[in-house]
Order: sequence, then structure tokens, then C-alpha cells
Amino acid sequence: MEVRSSVNAYLQIVKTPTVQVVLLGGGFLLLMLFATMEVLAPFDNAVIEMLVWDDMPGVIQRFFENFTALGSNEVLIFFSLAVAGFLKLTGHPKKALTLLMAVAAGLVITFVLKAGIDRPRPPLSGHQVTVLTQSFPSAHAMMSTLVYFCIARLFCFSITEIKLKIWVYSLTTLLVFVIGLSRVQLGVHWPTDVIAGWLGGGAIAAFSFYVIKWQRNLRIRSDHSK
Repeated sequence: MEVRSSVNAYLQIVKTPTVQVVLLGGGFLLLMLFATMEVLAPFDNAVIEMLVWDDMPGVIQRFFENFTALGSNEVLIFFSLAVAGFLKLTGHPKKALTLLMAVAAGLVITFVLKAGIDRPRPPLSGHQVTVLTQSFPSAHAMMSTLVYFCIARLFCFSITEIKLKIWVYSLTTLLVFVIGLSRVQLGVHWPTDVIAGWLGGGAIAAFSFYVIKWQRNLRIRSDHSK
């Protein structure tokens, strides 16, 4: 019983947005340091050799190309604007603004880091999809984590059943994982680019959750003072 209570207490701590920002952001910064120092180069090369095939079957390539499209900036911006519009129309303008600001911040941070770190793409004979920027971090992994988890969290605000929340977050995790995996499998990213993208996107999403929670607590205190 004491062990279960301790585990539950730790889980409650980890679930707080502030702790999530620190853990995910710290992990991202550490991985960025390792990437610039090429400490994890053996890991990157081993995973690339395992996942990237020269004679990949067409059905598998199309599968990953379809999922990688779900992490493109065009698709993610469309979903973000659609959800923000819905929030605005249903009386949640602050949540809509927070979502859009988080997405804008994610885009700026991602491409500033790409330009600053200037990490080359994997030196494969030919990439399976078109790429225009540098490698670290993976914009697909970072922005899909940010956008889809923000949308999932906003959706879960209206859900009370735990099993439904678990279902939503599980599907979101699977989607983000496959999008990130597709970037490695298609030969356009090192694995550490993708892992860093997941961590960085998660950190920004967690910070946006903190802002939304702060806005909600502020509104509650304002209502009580009236």
C-alpha cells in the first residue's frame, strides 16, 4: 500500500505541467548537446542501418509517406487554425490564442535551431521525400508532438472518464511515434533528430498547458472574488 501511494504521489508530480516542462526541456537540451558533439553517432548509424532499406517495398514506403504528411507544417497549421477557430466560436478565445502562440513559437524555435546547429541530413544515396532544411531537430517530430498533444489535451478538458482520456492520449502517442519513425525510415533524419523533436515539442506543449491552467485558475479566483 505504501509503495502504491508513493508511486501515485510521484505520478501526480510528473503530471504537473511545470515538472513536464523541466523534464522534457532538460532532455531536449541534453540531447542537443550530445548531437552537436556527435556523442550518439554510433547509435544514430546503427538505427539508420536497421530501418532504412534500399529495396523497401512500395506499400511500406507509401505507408510511411502518408504518415509523414500528417506531420508536415501545412497539415499541422491547418489543424491548428481549425481547432483555434472552433475554440473561438465556442467561447474559449484565450485557449485559441494560447494554441496559436504555442504553434508559432514551435515553428520559430525549430527553424532557428535548424539554422544555428546546421546538422547535415543522413548521407544516403537518395532521400525518399523532398527536404529543404537542415536536420536537427526534426520539425515533423517536434511540431506534430506540439500540435497533436495540444489538441488532445484541449479535447480531454471535456472528458471525465479516465479510460477515454487514456484512449485519446494513446492514439496521439501512436500517431506522433509513427510520424517520427517515418522520418528515420524515409532516410531524411537521424534518430536523435526525431527524439529531440519529441522532447522539444512536448516541452512547448506542456508549457502551453501551464498557461491554460494558469488562465483557468485566474478565472476561478476572479469569479470567487465577485
